[in-house]
Amino acid sequence: MNSPHAASRLPSQQAENESLTTNAAEPSQRMRRITAYTTAGLLGVVAGIVALLAVVVSRHQQSLPKLTPERFYEAKARWEERSPSSYDIQVVVSGRQAAVYYAEVRDGEVFAATRDGEVLSRLRTVDTWTVPGMFTTIQSDVVNVERHLAGTADQNTPQVLLRGYFDEQTGLPLRYHRTELRKWGPNVEVMWEVTKFEIVP
Repeated sequence: MNSPHAASRLPSQQAENESLTTNAAEPSQRMRRITAYTTAGLLGVVAGIVALLAVVVSRHQQSLPKLTPERFYEAKARWEERSPSSYDIQVVVSGRQAAVYYAEVRDGEVFAATRDGEVLSRLRTVDTWTVPGMFTTIQSDVVNVERHLAGTADQNTPQVLLRGYFDEQTGLPLRYHRTELRKWGPNVEVMWEVTKFEIVP
């Protein structure tokens, strides 16, 4: 037979147990809230960094002067007049086919070339990232600009916005930004920058 004193302790023990359970659950809930806030904060920081980078890249691109046919041909003439016959060059390309190209030119001929550290063997690709090859690429875009200016462009002629910066002494195309304007779908952008250029005696 249970004593009255034992019976009187049961409600008190039950309340104490519930209190312990509640107290044990509170840290767990608190940790979940902290984790959620931390995750949200980190996501916000990441989003902010991405947005900042986008602004920096956009300003970097817009800081390039507009490339007119006149500026292009002047730079090309400077290179043809003053270009060294031997040099090492590294070009960083951004866009849909981002890569780092490196070429060693000796006496006007490609001695070695790589793409992201892998040896290039196709002559067309190798020549593209010599300075004359870079001028050839830009000139194909400049010709399209000239066609639009002259009113001779047809429906297959790309409409492009060109920006670029050339070395004032040699005409070397240090930075080049090409935007192809499309009626359907997003515009296509390609940019390159010469990050290394060394003349070899």
